[in-house]
Amino acid sequence: MRAISNERCISEGKLELQNLFEFVNQNAESMQAYEMEKNIFQLALKIALSGMKYYFAQKGTGDIGPELKLDNDLILKRENRLHGKDYFSIFGKFKVPRTCYRLEGYCGIMPLDAQADLPDRCYSYLLQETMDYLCIRDSFDESKATLEKVLGIKISSSRFECNLNA
Repeated sequence: MRAISNERCISEGKLELQNLFEFVNQNAESMQAYEMEKNIFQLALKIALSGMKYYFAQKGTGDIGPELKLDNDLILKRENRLHGKDYFSIFGKFKVPRTCYRLEGYCGIMPLDAQADLPDRCYSYLLQETMDYLCIRDSFDESKATLEKVLGIKISSSRFECNLNA
């Protein structure tokens, strides 16, 4: 796994923005406002996903040097490879590359988790908050259907149950 590239995020974001305006230009005559708004919203989510990836590119991988010294004086060594963490935001899903520090017999530590306040599970805090809010009003299946209809996000209804119990 490689670190997220700032330049690639910017290129993707610019391309998605260009796609949005080209879509409007090509379809303004033939589409009603409702259909146009719905399409613009879906295209805007792609731009926002590029922005979220750019945030993590700016944040880096959590690399703090060749070693990490813990409070108990243990010294963990930086691993050569990056470890990906699935990150599922309201804009979509992608992998966040993280630097891992490890000592044989101990769990690895990934400083980016604390630096970015990443959730334990793959779902972003905003997505978890949205899922919780929907579950207050609707059943798990109805909440799932709402997220899929509005944001194009496909989450199994069992994930809603886990989220409320977490």
